[in-house]
Amino acid sequence: MDEPRRAPIHPSLIRPLLLGGAERELVLLNGTIIAALIFGVGFHWVSLTIAGLLATIGHWALTRAAKYDPRLSRIYVRHVRYQPYYPARPLSAAPPGWVYRSVED
Repeated sequence: MDEPRRAPIHPSLIRPLLLGGAERELVLLNGTIIAALIFGVGFHWVSLTIAGLLATIGHWALTRAAKYDPRLSRIYVRHVRYQPYYPARPLSAAPPGWVYRSVED
């Protein structure tokens, strides 16, 4: 009983959700833009060319980004939300810290 209990975890529980090898949300966004170009703008050769380029080169770029990091868009959104500078002390309007009482009181 010195060794901790080990339980196998199926890889599908920890694998990121990819669609066609790219991030699911970005693939759906790319597909929506392609559909809007084809059906919204019309069947012009310019819109069909741009939609074809988005379908091939766009999806290829999304799969390359997903191979680099499957959660790249979420990390980018988190990075954008960071402040450029954090002061060394809290502002005067900062809420006070939590005070915990000990169980012995």
